[in-house]
Order: sequence, then structure tokens, then C-alpha cells
Amino acid sequence: MKDLKKLVGSNEQLVLAILLIVFILADVSLPDPLANMVDSVTGNIVVGLLSLALFVNGNPLIGMLGLVATYMLVVRSGRIDGIGHAANKHMVSENSKVMDFSRYNDFPVSLEEEMVDKMAPLVKHPPAMNIDYKPVLDKLHDAAPVDYTGVI
Repeated sequence: MKDLKKLVGSNEQLVLAILLIVFILADVSLPDPLANMVDSVTGNIVVGLLSLALFVNGNPLIGMLGLVATYMLVVRSGRIDGIGHAANKHMVSENSKVMDFSRYNDFPVSLEEEMVDKMAPLVKHPPAMNIDYKPVLDKLHDAAPVDYTGVI
């Protein structure tokens, strides 16, 4: 403890170092209001600036712990389904997409569709039994025949 006190410095810095170590090691979930504030561009900038100020004005050990704690804070603030709070807030849900698609595809029936529905169905007859025709192969123009098995 004396060596740690000597390395860290004053009591305030020792307490800060212990708090940062506890925050880093314990998987603490952040409250939603704090996570929403940190998980924005301005929140990330403010937290980064505070960490750099801690690094510049304090002991280098406290600065390194502060950088690691800042990283952990930013990572933990964006932990809703792997997507950050800000991105999750602005994403459209699947139910609203389905509702939009059904609204976009809800067209009134046009006159053309009505007339096609009223038309008699097409009648297809089976092919005649006594048809005698054979396909004709034109000149090949130096192409290989279909049943050619030689070197290509």
C-alpha cells in the first residue's frame, strides 16, 4: 500500500485510482440517461477531453487508468443490442416498416385491372396428335456440332 501511495501520490489520487480500477474491472451497466448522454458525438468529445485533462494534469498512472476507463465508458454506453442508444433511438422498427409497405402498396383497383378480371379465361388446347415436324439445323458456319466430343 505504501508503494502504491508513493507511486500514485496524494490520497485523492489514490482514491481516484481505486475508483477507476473498480470501474474498469466491474462490469457496471450505466443508467440510461448517462448512457444516452455519453453515446452521442458531443458526449464522446466531452468524455475524451476530460480523460485527456486527467492525463495531462495528473499522474501518468492515473492518466492511463483514465484513458482505459474512458474507453470502457464509451463501450458500455452503447450496449443495447450491440447498437448505440443514439442509433437505436433513430432506427425504424420492423413493425413500422411493414405498416409503411402495406400503406405504399394499397392502390385502388384501376379500370384496366377490373376489365382483365372480367375477361373470359384463356383456353389452351392440347397439341394435336398427328403433327409431324422435325427441327432443321442451319449451316454451322465453322462451329462444332452439338454432339461433338473432340478437343475444343
